[in-house]
Amino acid sequence: MKIPKFLKKKRNIWIAIILIIVIVIIAYFIFAKKNKVGSMQIGSVTKQNLEETVLSTGQVVSKTDLSLSFQGSGVVRNVSVQEGERVYRGQVLASLDQSSALATLTSAQGSLAQAKASYEKLINGATQSDIQVLQDAVASAKVSLSNTYNGATSTLNTAYTAIYNAYTNLVDLQNNYFSTSDPQGIKVQDGKNNIGDNLAKAKLSINKTSSSNDADLAISGLSNYLSATFDALQIIRDQCDTGIYYSKVSAADKTSLDTQKTAVSAALNSINTLQSSIASYKVALQTAEHNLSAKQMAPRQEDIDLAKAQVLSAQGQVDAAQSVLNNLVVVAPVSGTVTQIDIKVGEQAVATKEVMILQDVGSLHAEADVSEANIASLQIGQPIDYTFDALGPDQHFTGKVLTINPGATVVSGVVNYKVKGNLENIPNIKPGMTANMTILVAKKDNVLSVPSTAVINRNSKQYVRIIDDAKNKTYHEVEVKTGLQADGGLVEIISGLSEGQKIVTYMKS
Repeated sequence: MKIPKFLKKKRNIWIAIILIIVIVIIAYFIFAKKNKVGSMQIGSVTKQNLEETVLSTGQVVSKTDLSLSFQGSGVVRNVSVQEGERVYRGQVLASLDQSSALATLTSAQGSLAQAKASYEKLINGATQSDIQVLQDAVASAKVSLSNTYNGATSTLNTAYTAIYNAYTNLVDLQNNYFSTSDPQGIKVQDGKNNIGDNLAKAKLSINKTSSSNDADLAISGLSNYLSATFDALQIIRDQCDTGIYYSKVSAADKTSLDTQKTAVSAALNSINTLQSSIASYKVALQTAEHNLSAKQMAPRQEDIDLAKAQVLSAQGQVDAAQSVLNNLVVVAPVSGTVTQIDIKVGEQAVATKEVMILQDVGSLHAEADVSEANIASLQIGQPIDYTFDALGPDQHFTGKVLTINPGATVVSGVVNYKVKGNLENIPNIKPGMTANMTILVAKKDNVLSVPSTAVINRNSKQYVRIIDDAKNKTYHEVEVKTGLQADGGLVEIISGLSEGQKIVTYMKS
């Protein structure tokens, strides 16, 4: 079946129409951005000197900026400086009342001197005069003990006589009044026999006193014999007041018996005193001999260690007292200028409370906080342009970055890092002044640049729109490579553009 001619002609027309549409679509995708747009700003690719800076506002700070205070409390006695005065390291700036602290220190120093002297004396050993003194003490103790033993014979004889007289008196008393036929007489007889035994023992002891040991035994024996004699006399005296003997024994005989008791008691006291004296002199002699022996011996290590410990202890007391005294004085730790004084003579100072400020006004630097967004671009040594509010915006001074603190501080929720810059040969600046810092982080001269608004970022690439027809405002895009992001909204163009090309710097969407 043949197709009519008019239908073939109509089909060709439609094919042509479709081809035209396809061509138009292709041309649109190729040349669409050369179409006119409603509103745009046009600029040029130019060569310029570009700079990238970081701006920050800080303060002038003294290298030395110290808040000084007393470490102790008390009444202020002296303020020896004035505000603005230059002071030097170690200079006393102010002091509190020190009378009590000085007395304590003096006492501690005396104890230390004594401890050191004792140590030196121990190490050096005894002098001949020291030994002679101790030898004399031994000799004196021996003489005193010997004299006491020599005088013991008289005391012993007196004691013996007291027992003898008591016995003799009892013999007459018994013969005149008592017989052994009643209980009273039996007790008197037993008492007399007891005293007779004591008399015989006393005689025997006294006859054996050729040595000091014998004398000690005799003295001890006589003490016992006298005590037993006194007890026997008391029993016999009691019998004289018992039953018929109360009126039978004469008052004179009773008094005589009481006298014998008193004599025996006195003799006993003399013997006891003699014993105490001998014991005391023995101890004195032993002590003197021990002291002499110890003085003649080399010092023991434990004694040396003890003496050293006493010196250390005394030194510690001196150091503690000195520390207390130091706490009552404000001393300049470094040289500088006193810029503030907050204390007056007569006031009560409180420990650790600020009383003055010391600064080095001749060594100043600037400090500013830089946000974390800019800190990565900063480096030590970068140049700084300064202006100071106190000097006006037209006066510029130069410096450089000294340090960048690695530790962050958070101010109002913003992470900042402290940056220090040097300040040299800048007159009329003082600590605390506001410093406006412009830090130059990068610089390039005579390089291609465009406004940052001309650069389009898309799919990790960068493009700039080049004007094809300024009158009709048509353009096409080219890929570029950028460099320095400079101040003033400029961007360095490394490749993709040429100087003088017209570009779209801004276009309303």
